[in-house]
Amino acid sequence: MNKDDAIMDGPKRMQNELKQMMEQKQLSQLQLLEPEKDNIYKWYALLMPNTPPYDKGAFKLEIDFPKEYPFRPPILHINTKIYHPNINERGQVCLPILEAEHWKPTSRIEHVLQVLIATINDPQPDNPYNVEIASQFVNDPKKFYRMAEAWVDRYGEHRPTEQELARIARRKKKAAMR
Repeated sequence: MNKDDAIMDGPKRMQNELKQMMEQKQLSQLQLLEPEKDNIYKWYALLMPNTPPYDKGAFKLEIDFPKEYPFRPPILHINTKIYHPNINERGQVCLPILEAEHWKPTSRIEHVLQVLIATINDPQPDNPYNVEIASQFVNDPKKFYRMAEAWVDRYGEHRPTEQELARIARRKKKAAMR
């Protein structure tokens, strides 16, 4: 992407970024990425973290782009309950990169998603959404991991195997050809 493409209008840029991410598949912990039918401003994906206690489940992610994108940051929601210091009970994610004072129109959604995945795999207690969980993460990590693991068991989505992901991809490809 050249410098001029970085701040092209929202829908065109989102289509380009989505296309690149789907072709390159560099975010192995982000699966089933797709926009909502007839709405490029809303994307869905399945987060599949690779570190305990989150590596036993999957988490539904919703990405809402404002009409002013790329001049305003997207909003991320984890639509699966998760016990995490950087995610509140409504699924809102605390990531400094998404704060207005840190957002730059040249920021790419792929980078935002890399930061999200890194934060889920390695919680950041110094920048919490939930202070109690952050305190537990720091002061009683064994209890934190037990609670987080219990939440993954109870609320986590089914974590598809490679074969299941391949089957889903083939079905979507067939559906797109119709």
